[in-house]
Amino acid sequence: MIRVARGATGFWGYDDAALPQVDVVAFKTACHAVARSIRGTVAEVAPAGATPNFHAALITAPGIRSSVLCHEVLPVVAFAASPPQAGVPLTNFASPQAWADAFERGGFRLLDVDELSTPLATADTSELAEAELEQVRYWRPSTVGELMFNWWD
Repeated sequence: MIRVARGATGFWGYDDAALPQVDVVAFKTACHAVARSIRGTVAEVAPAGATPNFHAALITAPGIRSSVLCHEVLPVVAFAASPPQAGVPLTNFASPQAWADAFERGGFRLLDVDELSTPLATADTSELAEAELEQVRYWRPSTVGELMFNWWD
């Protein structure tokens, strides 16, 4: 059973201690290390904000165009088949690329498509704070990936 970590939604309650944020510089550094390893470039990095709750980077190289997502709170990285579109739930997750090990060396855990597409109903959400559970009830994500990488406000 997949356990969903506290902070996965990006929300916390008024009385909860703020969650630590992932170092966006570390994410950008890992993106550039990956790009160098495949003789590519980091075309853009869109930082997380009120929405979305994730940083997004586009890495390109000859024959490669890869969208990389980094959770704002949890040190995890996921890949998407195409760049995210504002407000549209993410459902097009892809398996980590063979060259993605630089993210792991940078302290990030790579999320596999199987984990991200796990139905939320079968996941262990017991670590989520009450404020997060309220958001889950409101937005009704169907998968772990939709919960973790979201545009909720």
